[in-house]
Amino acid sequence: MKKKTVTLFGGSGFLAKYIVSQLIKEGHKVNAICRNPHLNTELRLLGPIESLDIFKGNILQQSSIERYFEGVDVVINLVGILFETRAQNFFEAHAQGIKNIAELSKKYDIQQLIHFSSIGSNINGEAKYQKTKGEGENYLKSIFPTANILRPSIVFGPKGFLPIQSNILKNLPFAAIFSNNKFQPIDVRDVASVVLKILNNDHIQGETYELGGPDVLNLKEIYILILKALNIKRLIIPMPVNFAKLIAIASKPLPTPIITFDQIKMLNQDNVVTKNFKNTIQSLGITPISAAGSINYHLG
Repeated sequence: MKKKTVTLFGGSGFLAKYIVSQLIKEGHKVNAICRNPHLNTELRLLGPIESLDIFKGNILQQSSIERYFEGVDVVINLVGILFETRAQNFFEAHAQGIKNIAELSKKYDIQQLIHFSSIGSNINGEAKYQKTKGEGENYLKSIFPTANILRPSIVFGPKGFLPIQSNILKNLPFAAIFSNNKFQPIDVRDVASVVLKILNNDHIQGETYELGGPDVLNLKEIYILILKALNIKRLIIPMPVNFAKLIAIASKPLPTPIITFDQIKMLNQDNVVTKNFKNTIQSLGITPISAAGSINYHLG
């Protein structure tokens, strides 16, 4: 197997840690790009200097990232945000950034470009998160049509959804649920395995994969699994959506809001792999980890 040089954007996220670790184990060379590399000490520990470099770059400024395309075989884009702040908005993170990456990938004749979108991405979506994810995919397909797009459901790992929800359950006497929409959680380790499968197969070009685990669960069912892993008991109480809007207002000043108005717009939609979708994690020969197994691993 040919050892490749990989430039990965979005090196600050927890998903990057697992992907970079797997890339290094297989002997690939990684350039991890993030806005604040001096804060990314955890990533720095994953590999020696000859296998991993961490650089500063901003995907909104082509001039700050162009040098990371020279002599590179594969580009991976992990950049994405769950809510907007004064410093970041959905369009820039999900659409303008990948447009810049696609243009530079075309200029430097990159062999493979792997882009992370999400299940539910749709330029006509009501939520800005979904709409801008769809806009990013459209830019990518028009500029670099051989790119591979990955659309995961919610990703279970040591950061993100699981610790946020577990902290809510640990610190409050009850948990509120506002809808019965379903998710198909996928473990971060499985997502990393998907990336390696695609990266090591040059024949996979221009494909879109929807990634979900073996279990389709609503939020109540996920909470029950988390409570079992934490060995605690809490009431799980259905609440009207208007109550969620109050929480969104109250938590807006927080660094990580409990819920946002944009997320409330997605409560009536399932976040699961499209029925009979051709490209899934199973089609790559990977047996995904169960939701319970993932939760026990990351929270146990």
